[in-house]
Amino acid sequence: MRKLLLLCSLALIFSCKDKTVSSTLNVCGVKDPVRNLPWLRAKIDSLKTQKQEEMLMVTVGKIKDEVVFDYTMTYMSCYVCVVYRCDGTRFDLSKLSQEEMKEFTRTVRGEDTRGPVIWPEK
Repeated sequence: MRKLLLLCSLALIFSCKDKTVSSTLNVCGVKDPVRNLPWLRAKIDSLKTQKQEEMLMVTVGKIKDEVVFDYTMTYMSCYVCVVYRCDGTRFDLSKLSQEEMKEFTRTVRGEDTRGPVIWPEK
């Protein structure tokens, strides 16, 4: 009986995984974009090597029905933040109308209304 209890306990411990926002998200045709979008994983890994990953915030949002990633280094002004498409190419925010930019700011960068933050992982 003790062996069975120990075995069940071990199985329970090893079957539990911490869920992150990214691990529960399906976007751009992949589940867990932080790990499964090669370009995003490479950018985060590069910051880890430089020990700057703590200064990064990546938010998922939509612009004109297109999924985008708002890639923000927290020590910089957001005038130099970069927005990427699913394939890792830059999205040119200057092409948005004033109304579209307001909507983007509200739904992707808004403090209370932003899309899911997938990095830093929590």
